[in-house]
Amino acid sequence: MRRNIYMLVLLSCFSILAAQPQDRDQRSHAMERLQNLKKIQMLETMKLEEKVGLTLIDKYNKHRDEMRSLEGQRSDLIDKLESQLQANASDSEFQKTFSALSDIDKKIAEERQKYLTDLKEILTTKQIAKYIVFERDFARHLRNIMRDVQRDRMH
Repeated sequence: MRRNIYMLVLLSCFSILAAQPQDRDQRSHAMERLQNLKKIQMLETMKLEEKVGLTLIDKYNKHRDEMRSLEGQRSDLIDKLESQLQANASDSEFQKTFSALSDIDKKIAEERQKYLTDLKEILTTKQIAKYIVFERDFARHLRNIMRDVQRDRMH
């Protein structure tokens, strides 16, 4: 029963995300609801004490904000590459952008490692393993739902 409710909420979030045309506020609201659902599901899956769960959510939120910022910077650099392609930029200009992109990728990897290290302060090794598996399964589940919603829209 809980799984069906979970699926229904996910589908409603993706319906909003897939709707055309989309308002930025609607997308933002849908993404926020999806993140809240993820946090709830994460806590249910991991069966943590309340205090540990709140600390995990706090660390998760900080990590997510930092990752969002870094991914935004990465996206801006890729947009810059696109502009450089259209402007027929020199190889040295491309190399500068490649170098900046490499730096951002390193920062992303460092942030992920820092987050896992931070988790060691509040979670056991087994709980961290459970968290990592949850992250993978949640992402996989979202991709499957998106694929199903897109397939349904095509038919």
